[in-house]
Amino acid sequence: MRKKLRDDELQPTAEQLQCLYRLCYQLTNVMFQPIHIVRLDKRSLNIFILSGQNEEIELEITPDGSIEP
Repeated sequence: MRKKLRDDELQPTAEQLQCLYRLCYQLTNVMFQPIHIVRLDKRSLNIFILSGQNEEIELEITPDGSIEP
């Protein structure tokens, strides 16, 4: 059973932060795509990213740092 976390207790893992940095760099400096939302989902503990000119790119970073489309 997972402990219920308050919003102020939510923290991304070190692996998530490293992956988030790489993805943000690639999206903005390589692909020239805007980033609209970056959010830590308290249900799954995944980081959600919404980007793209028409908000067509949706990615999630799991706590172990892997990327899910």
